[in-house]
Amino acid sequence: MEELITALTEGNSGLIAVVPEIDGLEGAGTTTAAQAACADPRVRARFPRGIAWLTVGADPRHTLGDHLVERALEVSGGTGPEDWIEVLLGSDELAAQPGDGLVVLDGVRAPHASMLAVVIAHRASVLVTARTARGLPGGATVITLPVRRWPLLDRLAGTLKTRPAREPDLRDPAARESAVHEVLETGLIRAELPESVARLLELGVFAPDRNIPTGLARLLWSRTAGLAPIEADLTLTGLSALGLLTEAPDRDVLLVTDAVRGYLRAALGPGGLERVNRELVTAIDQSADVAASAEDVAYVLARLPAHLREAGMDLAELVCDGGWIATKLQASGVAAVERDLELAGTPLAQRLRRTLAQNALVLGRHEYTAPAAPTSAATLAGRLHTIPGTAREITELLRGSGSPWLECLWAPPDLPPPALRRVMGARGEERYGVAISPGGDWLVTADEICTATVWNLDGTVRTVLTGHEDDVTCVAIAPDGSWLATGSDDGTVRLWAPDGTPRQVLEAHEEPVRHVVIAPDGSWLVSCGEDLVAWSPDGRLRWRAATEIEDGHRPVIGPDGAWLTYRDRTWTCDGSPGVAMPVPVSAPDPAAALRAAGHFDRLDVTGLALAPGGAWVASVGLDGVIRLWDAEPGLPAHDEHLRRRPMRALAALADGSGLITADAPLGLTLWDEEGSARRTLHDRAAFTAVAGSADGALHVAADDEGLLWLMDGEGGILRRIRLAAPGRAVAVAPDGSWAAVAAGDAVQFWRADGRLLAQAAMTMPRHLAVAPGGEWVAVGGATVQVFDLSGKRIVPVLAAGSPVCGLAVAPGGAWIAAATTCGTIRRWDRTGMLVDEFEEQSAVVAVAAGPFGRWLATATEDRAVRIWDVRERRCIAAIHLDAELTGCAWTPGGTRLYATGAAGLYGLRLHLPR
Repeated sequence: MEELITALTEGNSGLIAVVPEIDGLEGAGTTTAAQAACADPRVRARFPRGIAWLTVGADPRHTLGDHLVERALEVSGGTGPEDWIEVLLGSDELAAQPGDGLVVLDGVRAPHASMLAVVIAHRASVLVTARTARGLPGGATVITLPVRRWPLLDRLAGTLKTRPAREPDLRDPAARESAVHEVLETGLIRAELPESVARLLELGVFAPDRNIPTGLARLLWSRTAGLAPIEADLTLTGLSALGLLTEAPDRDVLLVTDAVRGYLRAALGPGGLERVNRELVTAIDQSADVAASAEDVAYVLARLPAHLREAGMDLAELVCDGGWIATKLQASGVAAVERDLELAGTPLAQRLRRTLAQNALVLGRHEYTAPAAPTSAATLAGRLHTIPGTAREITELLRGSGSPWLECLWAPPDLPPPALRRVMGARGEERYGVAISPGGDWLVTADEICTATVWNLDGTVRTVLTGHEDDVTCVAIAPDGSWLATGSDDGTVRLWAPDGTPRQVLEAHEEPVRHVVIAPDGSWLVSCGEDLVAWSPDGRLRWRAATEIEDGHRPVIGPDGAWLTYRDRTWTCDGSPGVAMPVPVSAPDPAAALRAAGHFDRLDVTGLALAPGGAWVASVGLDGVIRLWDAEPGLPAHDEHLRRRPMRALAALADGSGLITADAPLGLTLWDEEGSARRTLHDRAAFTAVAGSADGALHVAADDEGLLWLMDGEGGILRRIRLAAPGRAVAVAPDGSWAAVAAGDAVQFWRADGRLLAQAAMTMPRHLAVAPGGEWVAVGGATVQVFDLSGKRIVPVLAAGSPVCGLAVAPGGAWIAAATTCGTIRRWDRTGMLVDEFEEQSAVVAVAAGPFGRWLATATEDRAVRIWDVRERRCIAAIHLDAELTGCAWTPGGTRLYATGAAGLYGLRLHLPR
């Protein structure tokens, strides 16, 4: 005990762990030791901001985020989750200093340790009680608790008045379990408490990988035995006194050791488990209108489908319901919903599962600015256009939610191609190679941040391989899957076990390693840097050969492992020059399979791998996304609808007739409000900006060649004016009498007849917005300036704080809003006085003022459209999309909103609560 107290009061470590000396022993007294230490006056004096306790137990780490934030805030000086986000980002605004508070994570199991503790150890001291030190981060102080006897067994034996016939070897997990089962089998009979024992056995129905919610235990017993809440609590107290369970001090959950849980499930048997599962499912169904705790709700969301299956009941109706999917997606993530659908296995469930897997990245993004739940549901509904029945269920849920939300009016142009099976990983982290295991059940990627990652096929991470000192450039897996190799820009090759255990570090290259290839029989491997180096799997250098390395070529080892060829040279497996051998062509070509499957040409693919059997292909690229593709040809053709092509800019026509877009790379398109193309214009010109007059009589566009185009309402060319530099933005007077263009270091005003009206100097203007009456123009660049038609600045220069990337004027002209590259949105009144400032979740690429000046729309770099209520000064709705955005615009006087981007044209409608 003194060792632990000393570590807490005098040590410098931010992370201290108490573990039993017998690895993996549960119920060894670590919690008792932590409780005693935390009660010591010296420890309390050491942590003036307090000690916060979090019971972890059987709950998986991803369910503990909210609890962790709450405990961290207790001792960090913050007042809300947004404060803790600032802490995680390294902010020094909070008053707490590292170590002023202590967070105790009690009952941590191996996978939790580093994941949970590291998050907060830099800001508060952390005490972990765990069964094992495995998984703890390096640098943690580990206090080993001596084990002379087993407290768990002694407690059960004492209260149940029986001991096992033979004392177990505590280092043998099977012997420990057998001893506990023997004590329970005999002791529960002797206890002569048949009703309490029956209630205890019923707890065996709960999932062993979760703590048991106390509210659900009461609910079950009300169903099976008619127990009132007070009677259920008395039963819990009695079972706790016998040492059979523990009520968590800080959460409304019951803790039952694994050994006891194993006995309960075995004692119930298959028939008993099915019966109690039915009772639990029925109890949950009949309690829909009863208030439930957060612990109850989280458990039901996570485990109800499994209970339905174990009860022998149909679960497809539940897991395919749009409301269930939307709720669970927001609470638990894509992988959890996929697991539900996999249990159902119906055709609809399979379609839903594939759709979720195809859209996993966009559906998995977090929303911090707008309300999270309606944003998640609206995004999901937008991805389900090929499954309209489920999409309608979600939109009905949104209509009844009482929250504003955005609806996709048609299928988003960024929906994935049919050949795509799944996306995984994260955007923004470049990847350079991929390899698939021989069994096709996992894969590994080469990442830019000095790591390689081993993935399950559902997108979850198995392990991260750390040790390289520069980008990992290539990966290969041994034919039997027992080891793998990575090469890096640091010049080394590293060998690993699939669980991440390092095996060898191979050092022979002075330049970056570009390829690593393993022989088909696994007996040797070759790495390719400034030369070729062959190795044995035990790390011995076999031979090296000088050669000229060339991009696009990789070494090939023959099918029998006897030779290697690279470019036009061949070596035997012992390094001797050999006779030139043909490169084998019997193996399928993953690139050809990918092309046949409809791979997007514009993806910057850096690595490909073909799964065993050739049914699917994995690709990685510079965008950081891992994609799994069907390899079979004959899939549905790619959608060639006009909405699905890159677009640079758009403008809504003020007369309500529709909108006009500047398409990339060529042409303009006129659209009606329903998103149907009316006419494509000037398809030989590459336009950068476009605008239309309020009366629809004049369209204006700028192109890459430095021409300003003045067109009539049908797109007929009135005039083309040569500018000194290509135009970046254009604007038109409401009556069509003049046009403005931002080009070079000036803003120019041109009459409709082609005569220059005025010019105003400004450094690098990029955005224009016209007053509703046409009497002035706001211009955005490094600042915001407002000019009249003579080119005179009429209000003081408006400081935006960082470069302007979007500009809008309220329909009534009452305010000007500018969005910046740092995500700030500032709003000024017409005199130039700052009215308010908003913080977007990401950098803004476009902004648009909504009808009546009430709303402001933003299109952002994180591929989202958000709606701000400027009167209430908050973001009221958002939807996440899956392609880069370039512009947004409202329909005049309505609630329709359009956006353009790299994928094409989006149509959205803002729904407001009735």
